Amino acid sequence: MKNILFLFCVTFICQAQTNYYVDNVLGDDNFSGISEVTAFKTLNKVNTIRFLPGDTILFKRGGQWSGIFRPQGNGKAGNRIVIGSYGNGDLPVIDAEGQKGDTDFLSASLILFNQEYWEVRDIEIRNFEKGNPDRPVKKAGILVLAKDIGTLRDFKFENVKISDVNGTLKLRTNGGLLFNIIADSIPENRIPTNFDGIYVNNCHFINVDRGGFINQSFWRIRDMTSNFGELCVDGRINNWYPSYNIVIENSKFENIGGNGLVTRVANSPLVQYNLFVRNSLKTTGNASYPYNCDNALWQFNEAAYTIYNEGDIDASGFDSDYLCKNTIIQYNFSHHNDWGGLLVCSWGEVENAFNDGTIVRYNVFQDEKHHMIRFSGNITNTEISNNLFVTDTQVDDVMMWYKHWGDIWPDKTIIKDNVFYNEGTTNFLKLGATTNNSFVGNVLYGSEFSDFSEFESIHSKKDEKQLKSTINQVRKIGLRNDFSKSEAEEVIKTVWPDYLTLKNE
Repeated sequence: MKNILFLFCVTFICQAQTNYYVDNVLGDDNFSGISEVTAFKTLNKVNTIRFLPGDTILFKRGGQWSGIFRPQGNGKAGNRIVIGSYGNGDLPVIDAEGQKGDTDFLSASLILFNQEYWEVRDIEIRNFEKGNPDRPVKKAGILVLAKDIGTLRDFKFENVKISDVNGTLKLRTNGGLLFNIIADSIPENRIPTNFDGIYVNNCHFINVDRGGFINQSFWRIRDMTSNFGELCVDGRINNWYPSYNIVIENSKFENIGGNGLVTRVANSPLVQYNLFVRNSLKTTGNASYPYNCDNALWQFNEAAYTIYNEGDIDASGFDSDYLCKNTIIQYNFSHHNDWGGLLVCSWGEVENAFNDGTIVRYNVFQDEKHHMIRFSGNITNTEISNNLFVTDTQVDDVMMWYKHWGDIWPDKTIIKDNVFYNEGTTNFLKLGATTNNSFVGNVLYGSEFSDFSEFESIHSKKDEKQLKSTINQVRKIGLRNDFSKSEAEEVIKTVWPDYLTLKNE
């Protein structure tokens, strides 16, 4: 009986949930750290502790820590380890200032390596390297790194601010929040690895280079038809091992040097109710897109004022990118982007390239510059339907722009049931040698296009007056002063009052 009681007590003690406190002013690393008055002081001390499921690590608000935070341990299902804050005032700040460990491949302020069941909330992460304008050091605010471990589960980020990360502009996979999967250099030691459960909610990414949210994986090789372990058309072996249950919502991405958000090697990522504003500030990049993903869903996002820099190839609001299948982009609001509202693309000269089955529906594209949509390279079975395109004089080139890539042109594009309100270009199409296009049920208001006549002309003056009123409401939203959150849903309700019915189709 005594042995049973002893085992019970040991088990209870080991599983007890502990709150740890960190205070950079009044703390002391010789304290126990388990109350506000006995708080630890430094990151170095916190890095020595192996945390248990249910533990919390709380940094005092108003405090700032310089260095690398590398907490140890794993939570478990239903019982994450939580990093957060306590007290009053500004969010606590952790800033690596460009420092990195001897074995780290980049600098990051918070690092989780082969760990799972973690939650980060109510904290600010920076990584600003001073006095080095060339910025050769690759950086992340937060790095979640996985290597040859199988599936890592359940990462939650809520009310986190990631700011002032001056990463290199030469590498896409550095910036704010980076999930990266790498593999051993010896093939026999490699284990297919992925993430299952990445949730980002109500986070703010600002002044970050090069990307805001990014994930990447070694397990990325595939073509259009092969399965895992099979031979691809380019002679490589399909090792595509996607991550699952990625949800990014209610967050803001602003003043990002390149791309605001990119999901890679994922099945069914969901990106919704986010605001992307003034991205691609310093180098080429679209505001957000899936890359090498299946069944990506982008909805109720707003993308605005993406910047075109001289020589850039991308600066649009939305994008369905290389190696994607069955992407859906719906109920979004894109406006005032320097290089169009939408890109659908894939390589042309690469044997395994594809982008198949993209659907773009019930979106509003308003007052973009240069063009509205660009189709490029080896893309097939694209559908653009039931969208509203509104142009002012800023669209000075073409409405829909088809491009080849390595002499490969888009094929099987359907443009149907869209409304075009044109005040700008007289050119609708640059078709090039694209094939098997279908234009059905589209309606034009405003200025005629000189090179295209396949529009229905069923609208009346009454219809046009009502449409102008709706467009004025949309433009008012697009020109508002308060860019604190996405107003895409408000725009969709303005244009399609019965959108809830459409949403449930």
